[in-house]
Amino acid sequence: MNEFLEKNKKLILIIFIIAVIEFSGHGIFASLIRFLSSINSI
Repeated sequence: MNEFLEKNKKLILIIFIIAVIEFSGHGIFASLIRFLSSINSI
């Protein structure tokens, strides 16, 4: 498991940053969901 973490530390960090941005509501997916829900409400 430690070898996996050492090799993929950068990948895990990138995924973590993207996840934080998404959950804070400023990400691409969050914007897309908001856009789709605004279309559906019209």
